[in-house]
Amino acid sequence: MSEPTADTLAARLARLIEVLGPHPVTRLGLDVTARRDRERWLAAARLASARGPEERALEAFRRLDAAPGTSASDLAAAGPERIAAAVAGAGLRDPDAVAIGLWRAAAALEERHGGDLDALAAECLDWEDLGGRLVALAPGLGPATVLRFLRPLRDVWSAARETPLAETARAAAVHLSLIDARADLEGEPAALRAACAARAPDLAAIDVEGALERLGVRSCRAGRPNRCPLGEACPARGAADDESGYS
Repeated sequence: MSEPTADTLAARLARLIEVLGPHPVTRLGLDVTARRDRERWLAAARLASARGPEERALEAFRRLDAAPGTSASDLAAAGPERIAAAVAGAGLRDPDAVAIGLWRAAAALEERHGGDLDALAAECLDWEDLGGRLVALAPGLGPATVLRFLRPLRDVWSAARETPLAETARAAAVHLSLIDARADLEGEPAALRAACAARAPDLAAIDVEGALERLGVRSCRAGRPNRCPLGEACPARGAADDESGYS
């Protein structure tokens, strides 16, 4: 199978973002280069890890952000009952458990690091060290949430730079010839960013990654190329047809 041209690949990626949506950071209008938005993104990442549709998690974040707020100081001061009331209005599952986890994590961040995520990150050597310290803030802030949180911060914190791709995003990126399946796992995030910069410079790499995650869930990791939004242009669909003896 021949590698797609830059124009073809850029068009495919733009189509995926259009159909599947950009990264939640973009959808929420967060700028993770700003300290306050990094705190807000931590809350959003925890909500996005709750079971249920992403739309529900985003709505829960918007409600929580409006009152009592989503910074560490806001959440620590609010207490779990106010947090639960805000997120329950969006239909989030297990709002009490989510609220307790958010409150405990915020309170621990305030107590141990003065509410400063940058101070926590500055003490860490790599993403595993950083992830472990974030998980240790409170029960409920698990590895899946922490990885989701760290991915948009690769260019913000040096310790987060090699935070791995989600398996779903990796599968989709391999299918689209953005990364090599044989590449070193730790080097894949940088390889994906480099491929986006070289072949789709008008698209934000984090939005590409967000769309790839959704594509992986919907099609690539599920072995369902017929569900790919690219239709007949889906590389995996073409490969499946070739293997089946169909043209």
